[in-house]
Amino acid sequence: MPARTFTIGEAAKRAGVSPDTIRYYERSGVLPRAPRSAAGYRFFTEADVARVLFVRSAVRFGFSMKELSGFLRARDQGRPPCRAVRAAGERLLRDMDRHLAELTAARALMATTLLAWDAKLAGTPSGAAAHLLVDLPNLPGRAPLKFAQRGQRTDAQRANR
Repeated sequence: MPARTFTIGEAAKRAGVSPDTIRYYERSGVLPRAPRSAAGYRFFTEADVARVLFVRSAVRFGFSMKELSGFLRARDQGRPPCRAVRAAGERLLRDMDRHLAELTAARALMATTLLAWDAKLAGTPSGAAAHLLVDLPNLPGRAPLKFAQRGQRTDAQRANR
């Protein structure tokens, strides 16, 4: 019995992603190109939905789409990428440890700065400028410390559109 097929909209709904995400996964090579009807409509199966869910999980783990595409291509060609996957996972863990150390140092510096600002504000007359930004410390790390505000998309979410 042939596998049940459904449209990109239904596949996206089942996977909890947008149709654009599925198109992106196809272009990136992490999802095989879907067969099309004579009218050009893509048709997907439960296996395709499972692959989308797998890709989302791998991306959340930290693998890049390019890296993941290479792993899947190797696997599909009968060359198990297990050692490469393990090495990449270890690199991701080292990167995370480095990032956590930077965040921890930045947090400590921020807390110290806030205490200094509190003391400066306590000695500043009401309505007068305390010039707090002049005392802004140089935080460790390479990237700005930005956290998405409620309702805003993160860079990763924008890239996955």
